[in-house]
Amino acid sequence: MKKVYIMAIAALFTFGVTSCEDFLDSSNYTEANTSNYPASAEDLNKELAALYGVMNQYCSDPLQTFWFVNNIMSDDSNGAGGTGDVESHAIGHLMVNKEGIFDNAWHCTYVGIARANAVIYAVDAFDWTGQEATRNQLLGEAYFMRGLFYLWGSQFWGDIPAYWAAVAPDPCPQQSAENVIYPHILADFVSASNLMQHGATTRGDGHATKAAAEGYLARAYMFYQGFYKKKGELATATLEDVELPEQEGVTGPLSKSQVVGYLEDAITKGGYSLVPDFRLLWQYTNELTAPDYPYVADLVAAGKFWAGNGNSEEMFQVQFGNFASWNASNTMGFTNMTSLYCGLRCDDNGAGVSNGDLASLPFGQGWGQGTINAKLWDDWSDSDPRKAATILDAPAELTEGVGFVFTTTCSEDAGYYNKKWMPITCSASSWDDHNTAYTWWGVYRVANTDAANNNGNSFQGDHFADIILLRLADVMLMHSELTGTATYMNQVQARAGVPQTTYSWANIKNERRWELAGEGIRFNDLRRWSGKDGGEGCMAAQALEAQNGTRVNYTGRWTTMHHAASSWKARYAATDGFLQIPPAQITIADDPEILKQNPGWGSDVKDANMSGTPVY
Repeated sequence: MKKVYIMAIAALFTFGVTSCEDFLDSSNYTEANTSNYPASAEDLNKELAALYGVMNQYCSDPLQTFWFVNNIMSDDSNGAGGTGDVESHAIGHLMVNKEGIFDNAWHCTYVGIARANAVIYAVDAFDWTGQEATRNQLLGEAYFMRGLFYLWGSQFWGDIPAYWAAVAPDPCPQQSAENVIYPHILADFVSASNLMQHGATTRGDGHATKAAAEGYLARAYMFYQGFYKKKGELATATLEDVELPEQEGVTGPLSKSQVVGYLEDAITKGGYSLVPDFRLLWQYTNELTAPDYPYVADLVAAGKFWAGNGNSEEMFQVQFGNFASWNASNTMGFTNMTSLYCGLRCDDNGAGVSNGDLASLPFGQGWGQGTINAKLWDDWSDSDPRKAATILDAPAELTEGVGFVFTTTCSEDAGYYNKKWMPITCSASSWDDHNTAYTWWGVYRVANTDAANNNGNSFQGDHFADIILLRLADVMLMHSELTGTATYMNQVQARAGVPQTTYSWANIKNERRWELAGEGIRFNDLRRWSGKDGGEGCMAAQALEAQNGTRVNYTGRWTTMHHAASSWKARYAATDGFLQIPPAQITIADDPEILKQNPGWGSDVKDANMSGTPVY
């Protein structure tokens, strides 16, 4: 097994950014500002570290993160959790249960944008003579992160306040995502791609790389052309060049052929490679756990174990460190709370049998949210090894009533769980005391470090597997989808051990669904394949509506899912998949010319607001 270190990543929240104006957020983000900070190149590097730390601020609540929210909103996952988890249910039904449901996501988005702008506009305050490559790498990373935060924000909310200056103007009105924001996002990823060099940073150290920028450039470009320009099958469509704003690293309009070229550069020169066995991407194959898990006995016999955090396929990720605490603002974002949320539903079945202990080894307990929708299980052929590698059929694999039970509090639980994100245990775990070394990470921490238990609770805090935001298989599939060629898709299929197919739009859509299931990518794939204003008949609306009637367990009894107010297709048609802009921000702006609510939301929209959990 690749040696795994539980250590703090650099995240210096006290270092300077300018505060956004009140209409972007009502809080000042830092004590420092552009009048006194940064004062040196060393300060600028600290500010870059703080910029990356914003991703962990999102993570303090998974229901504020881009990946988990999009996963729940897709047709492949349910909100699930307990009967009182109205927030996750609302998200899964494309509704809200409270005005502040996405306040932290909005806040973190603008913290990130402010910090990125601060780095970009301060970079040449210092003399970089003889260190031009270092300067360009730092600037490229800042452009990458600004593009990332605008991509997340615009895919969440569409037209949002936007600025590309050292400080936000006052006022800072909504900009058109299609006409203004996306060209800037693409420009940021182009700048990042052209300024950074392959090998400038150590793979997996948490920094953006040239190849990651090239991959994200394609992701943003394909969403822009598919969703906003309604181009459908990108391999055969005529795609107009995109005019980009002028900035360092941008040399002119962006063409499809250039995007393909960036993808090919990332694939062939980025230094990444597919992990040889799909299962080795996921932490249940770690050296402490795999010997206890019969499903991976063949890997153990061959001496093959988890590829580890920062492995050869990971191109960009969120990293975590052993200093999370419930007692300080945002620091729970430094443990992988997504794992906790995706664990087997805690509580018991009314007869004293609980999930997540020795009988369910190697899968630990948690909140039971983001469960897999039964239709994904049914649609996916058993002959594809990725199905069992991705989805835990808990009643079958753990033995219903012994290793797994449907609890008296469960909701929207079909018994299918996301193995990619679940908490993992091992035989050396402390089953009777979840506060000590309950997860395999906790066992590793005790055996290999002097670090104290991060927050006094291993069950809630000993989770350190990366959240993979971009991996090489995704980049390869994007190349096949843009070019209409099967070469790279076939390599992904060969790694998975499934028959290789010729390119077709249907084949590439299926391949993306199977390869990337449970990683938070499916929802925006559906949106871009449907096009803006697709209505109830579009691919996304119909796929989401297929959740209606799927089997779920509610408080220990089997029933079927139904929409809490109207239908998934109606909610998608009304919103185009965009979230509610936090109402507090609308109130702060107090001017619809500055900021107005997205269609399909508001107190007057009857099927947008969930007052209580759905009862099945």
